[in-house]
Amino acid sequence: MITLRIALFAALAMAVQAALVFADYYFDNEQLATLMIQRETGKLLKGFERRHDEAPYKLPHDLDRYGVQGGFYITRIRTPTGQILYTNCDARCDNHLLPHEVNPPDLWSRMLSNSKPLAVAGGKTYEIHGDKIFIEIAILHDSDGIMWAVIGREFADHLATPMAIMLLFVLGGTLLSIRQALRPVAKAAREAGHLDPLDPSHLINETGMPREIADLAAAVNRSLARIGALMKSQRLFTTAVAHEIRTPLAMMKLELGNIEHPRARKIETDLDALAGFVGQITALGRLESADRAVFRPVDLAKLADWVVTDIAPLVYDLNHTIAYSNLGAGSVEGHAPLLEDALRNLIENALKHTPEGAAIDVVAGPGLRLTVKDDAGVFDAPAQVPFGELKADHMGIGLEIVRRIMALHKGRLEIEVEPGHLTAMTLLFDQNEL
Repeated sequence: MITLRIALFAALAMAVQAALVFADYYFDNEQLATLMIQRETGKLLKGFERRHDEAPYKLPHDLDRYGVQGGFYITRIRTPTGQILYTNCDARCDNHLLPHEVNPPDLWSRMLSNSKPLAVAGGKTYEIHGDKIFIEIAILHDSDGIMWAVIGREFADHLATPMAIMLLFVLGGTLLSIRQALRPVAKAAREAGHLDPLDPSHLINETGMPREIADLAAAVNRSLARIGALMKSQRLFTTAVAHEIRTPLAMMKLELGNIEHPRARKIETDLDALAGFVGQITALGRLESADRAVFRPVDLAKLADWVVTDIAPLVYDLNHTIAYSNLGAGSVEGHAPLLEDALRNLIENALKHTPEGAAIDVVAGPGLRLTVKDDAGVFDAPAQVPFGELKADHMGIGLEIVRRIMALHKGRLEIEVEPGHLTAMTLLFDQNEL
């Protein structure tokens, strides 16, 4: 847009300059007549390019209009002694050109008609090899457009060439300067597309920006800081509430353990589900308050080995089996506790939603991936559930937490189901993004 506007104003300036040049020459008849005489006598002078086998003067081939007797263009070329070197004169020469006995000035011209195109007469003195030559002409009717050719030449000399040079340096320099000045803005636009409110170090770099743009970038950075602070306070509040609820839930379960009644067992089951849900909320709060600035290299194989070892007693208590294998897993930059939560959620989902005796297999690798498989092939949760619609007993909240953890680590969760045979959930990390 800036380039277009600069080019538009440059074109407007050229149009105004062109109008001024045209007016300056078109309406100044005396100046225009002098320029016509100079142009034509200068072209006739080229006929003195002597050759040994030719006469002293030969009319240039592009000036055939002066080779016609009785035409509109008359010329007479002579020496100071009166020797005629070339002429196409007739009786009209005596009316329009200087007498033979008059020694012409260096340059003279007079108007024969003020109407356009001009009719003029005049001459100019030249020196060739130390000898003076007088070239005189009369243009009685400008049928060949000499006047317009002169105006065109003045346009080229006083407008086209200077303006072209000016535009080359001024317009080119201006556009280059603007491009250099806006380069930090383009960089800031790219940075803005990757801003992460969860990472306080993600700010728009104001270095090298024009002052006006730097003020805008600073305002955006201040807004990001306020948004980050607000999000952090909300997460801390949610996490604090979840922690406060867990203690009375545990006490209620202890008291229910002293009551021998079937309904007490039912309440205990409900309390376990509620405690699990509160635990998920706590994990989500920890996830959303995570800071990528604390990411460290995490060995996926060691992490999977530790999680499987820790959760194995629970798996066996529920009459399932679990196995672990390493197919050459790599390391990623990440937050180890969150990655443990993600893998644990997938294993717990497999425990909750598979029939008794199901075999669970945790595979690290190949490459940057962790996979949890089971041989039940049961998966009834939708691919994506709005957070506000998730239920405590629904496996969707666990998967939502896993998805958010993977999004934080620039990865994704992939799900593959073969009903009745296999369910495979894979934490896939993109090494290029990391």
